[in-house]
Amino acid sequence: MPYYKSPQRLEGTGPNVNFSPEQTYWINSYYIPPIDKGSEISLNVLSDRPGRTTVLLAPYDDVQQVIIGPVLANVAFASDQKELVVFTKANRPGPYFLTITSYNSTYIFYLTSIWSPFYGLRQLVVYAFLLLPFGVVTAYYSRIMESREKMAEQALAGIRRHQEES
Repeated sequence: MPYYKSPQRLEGTGPNVNFSPEQTYWINSYYIPPIDKGSEISLNVLSDRPGRTTVLLAPYDDVQQVIIGPVLANVAFASDQKELVVFTKANRPGPYFLTITSYNSTYIFYLTSIWSPFYGLRQLVVYAFLLLPFGVVTAYYSRIMESREKMAEQALAGIRRHQEES
């Protein structure tokens, strides 16, 4: 299932914080499941205030948990810019990382590309394999119990016939 890939869309809004003189910015990060090299990536970011947002989209190393280069987008909005639209291609296979920093502003974003819709279920595969023997034993036990019940019903039916004949 994780090898099946189809067009997917990741969307979000943020940040969900109250800005104050002590807290003038907020950084939100989003993990994008593995994308094949050469797959098209579309990113749209719309801010409510011009010049108050920065966007970084780059490949991500799961093992070291770091952003690796070269980055696909690294943009600080200009003083009159409220929106960013990026059409690019994945420069390497693997997961990607989107970081949006907002300075006393809110945003909405949409990222579309092709990845596995089942990527989030990858940890459940281990549990599924662990449950498989339990399922087989349960099915086997169910058949044994069914045959015992059938034998008991036949025995009771035989006793009833024997009592009726006598």
